[in-house]
Amino acid sequence: MKMRVPEHSGGGTGAASLSDDLRILAQAFACRWRLIAMVISVFVVCGLAVVWLSPKTFTSSASVFIDPRPRTLVDFSVTPTGMGSSSQGADGALVDSQLAIITSQSVLGKLVEREGLDREPAIGSEAPGLISGLRSQVRSLLYGPDDRPSGGATAYGRALVWLQKAIEVKRVDNTYVLDIAVTTKSAERSAALANALADIYLSDGQDVVDDSARQSATSLEQRLAELGRVSEASQRAVEAYRQQNDLIDSEGVLIAERQLTELSSQLVSASVAAEAARASLDMLRLSGAAASTSPQVAQLHTALDQAAAEERILAATFGPRHPRLIRAQMNRQSLQTALDAEMARQIASADADLQGAARKKASLEEMMTRTQQTLSGSKTASVKLRELEETARQNRELFDSFATKAKQAREQVSLPTTTARIISPARPAERPSGPRALVVLAASAFLGAVAGFGIAWIAYLVVGAPKPRRARPPYDPRHLMAAE
Repeated sequence: MKMRVPEHSGGGTGAASLSDDLRILAQAFACRWRLIAMVISVFVVCGLAVVWLSPKTFTSSASVFIDPRPRTLVDFSVTPTGMGSSSQGADGALVDSQLAIITSQSVLGKLVEREGLDREPAIGSEAPGLISGLRSQVRSLLYGPDDRPSGGATAYGRALVWLQKAIEVKRVDNTYVLDIAVTTKSAERSAALANALADIYLSDGQDVVDDSARQSATSLEQRLAELGRVSEASQRAVEAYRQQNDLIDSEGVLIAERQLTELSSQLVSASVAAEAARASLDMLRLSGAAASTSPQVAQLHTALDQAAAEERILAATFGPRHPRLIRAQMNRQSLQTALDAEMARQIASADADLQGAARKKASLEEMMTRTQQTLSGSKTASVKLRELEETARQNRELFDSFATKAKQAREQVSLPTTTARIISPARPAERPSGPRALVVLAASAFLGAVAGFGIAWIAYLVVGAPKPRRARPPYDPRHLMAAE
């Protein structure tokens, strides 16, 4: 059979125009429209068969909202909370990362164990049939006869792979909502798996927060014991240094400084007392009995004046040898002796008071000198003491801070701090999600059209256009009669 090439009339140029090409195509397809329609019909029927024979699948989805705002019930800043700080930056990236967390093997593995998928033989294994046989043959041709991707895997691994294919997690537009969709052959099973996966994701997030808080509390408590020993050692060092250098203070003032203040006040009083004693002694020495304030001196002085007046009267009346005059003279002399003795005693007492005041003043000056020297050394040593006290204070504050944080970390455990929640639980689907009949039929019709037009064009190239049938002449009885 010789392939026929359609002739094109192109005038003098020999090139076919677009109208000629379209005319040829229309002629090639129009003459075999029944063939094209038959091929399209066959493909559509095959698509219907695929829709009817393929197992029905149902998809159920649960919606989870991720709140980026931090939710801290206890003021504990060691374990960070919240999703981030920018809805266009860190928040978006962290929300997108939740997609990988939900489909991770750790979360899906918990779902396998919770639902017992590894104990179901049908999970992850191909049902026997024509399609599964064809798949096995194709895999053998591609990877070799020893390739057994599912036969050698464990039941847990097959269930995990089946879940990864059945689950689809996506972010709803640019929001904080995640849509967890599960597709299985049962509507109730799809809804149950979707809700179970969402619940495992939330509980797993809470477990992560609890474990983090628990680990932080353990670390803080271990560090707290060491800080307690350091704080106690620094406080003991302060007390030991204070005792070694006599830096015992009272109400924030050093003992040496307080002693110096008291000695200064006592020295002023001693100086005043010494000057007063000196002035009193000088007055007694210069003025005698007139400067004395003693009542005995006053009485003796009064008695002496009376005795002297009596003596003068008796001397003017009687002679020098008269007994009464002699007794008066003796009385005056005894009173003068007593007055002189009393004045001598008072002068000696005033001198003793002056000497005592001078000694007390000298003693206080010596003690003040020693105290000043001690205070000078204490102030030099107090610089080191203040450094030790500052170190002890910082260690104590750090210990108190860690003690507070450790207590807060313990209080944080088991508190509902997760920021995610289920806003729409999954419900059993009323209609199957696959296979999609319209999509399959549209694809079958498209493939049938491509195949039908292709076959029609090849037939036109090989055979050419079908010859038109000859029209039969009209029936004439005369012809039959003539023939007879």
